[in-house]
Amino acid sequence: MKKITLMLAIFYWIWTTTYAQQVPPTRAEIDAFIKKEMAETGAPGMAVAVIKDGKVLHAGTYGIANVEWNQPVKPNTLFHIASSTKLFTSTLVMKWLQEGKIRLNDPISRYTPDSPTAWKDIQIKHLLSHESGIPWPQGNNTRIQTSEQLVAALKDSALVFQPGTKESYMNGDFFVLQYILEKIGGKPIEQLLKEEVFMPLQMTNSGYDMETRGVPLQLMEPLPNKSQIFTKGKTHPLIFKNIYTQTSYASAGLYLSLEDSIKWATAVDMGTYIRPDVLALIKDKMPLMQDKKRAFSIMGWTWEENAGHLMVGHSGGPGLGDILRLPDQKLTILVLCNYADMLPYMAEAIARLYVKDLVPPQIARTYDRGLVK
Repeated sequence: MKKITLMLAIFYWIWTTTYAQQVPPTRAEIDAFIKKEMAETGAPGMAVAVIKDGKVLHAGTYGIANVEWNQPVKPNTLFHIASSTKLFTSTLVMKWLQEGKIRLNDPISRYTPDSPTAWKDIQIKHLLSHESGIPWPQGNNTRIQTSEQLVAALKDSALVFQPGTKESYMNGDFFVLQYILEKIGGKPIEQLLKEEVFMPLQMTNSGYDMETRGVPLQLMEPLPNKSQIFTKGKTHPLIFKNIYTQTSYASAGLYLSLEDSIKWATAVDMGTYIRPDVLALIKDKMPLMQDKKRAFSIMGWTWEENAGHLMVGHSGGPGLGDILRLPDQKLTILVLCNYADMLPYMAEAIARLYVKDLVPPQIARTYDRGLVK
């Protein structure tokens, strides 16, 4: 009798555990969770989607996009996603890999005439995975210059470390990558992304505002439905604006809508735009990083294991864009936010509503910029 009781108890535990893993949260549960997090963090607006196997499990918009006009967030509201832009540059590279236009082992000297001797061992994969040693030029986001001028300055700079010996997150990698992609495609990166990625996937809302700054003028292209970005002030929210020049658009600066992000994630799942064998590269770490628990993949996606589940993606701003994918489950979490003080924890927290054994992210939710106004 005791053996039967024990067996029944074990069966019940296995059944309830498996059932709990399989039952997805309801829309009401997700909405309640997101609204609670927004209330506690002070985030004005957010857009969230969950995609699995090419199907939208959840898509919701929350809060306001513009404080001055009190406009609500909508599916076509554009959010600035900062460094999450790198995922779309990576998507372009994957497309060109399968078309034979570029190879991960290509030396960058093939595309950068008069490269210094120190660059001879740098390959395309080193740029994507932040293993090139090329420095992050200070002041690039405020200096108006061409890609040729920027790369020429980088050629005169000493490497921070020898290529392939270390991983360090520095946007100098992507500045050079942008220069190379523009040489291959013959067009600026914003046009290449539009023609090679956005248009084929019918992503009709997203793009760049093409901002230029000088004294005394600031100019930018109008982007319909663009959300403001906010930061915490002493008594009220303040409007916050990141500065990105066109030479950094492969690494940051993209404005993305929830509608368009869903189209991208769905295409990734279906395997019709990027072949499965090429997409699988987002899971591959560089040899140097094989024993690391956190790293960048060979395609420039962040790489981390959680409770036996592989998680890849990228955040930016630090939490304006927060995109997380569990590739083995074809589960993608898309979080777009207009709060500059948000840290990138939401996508992983939402993923935990679907994959119950994920360990909660061990980071703060927001940080204080220390503004006095």
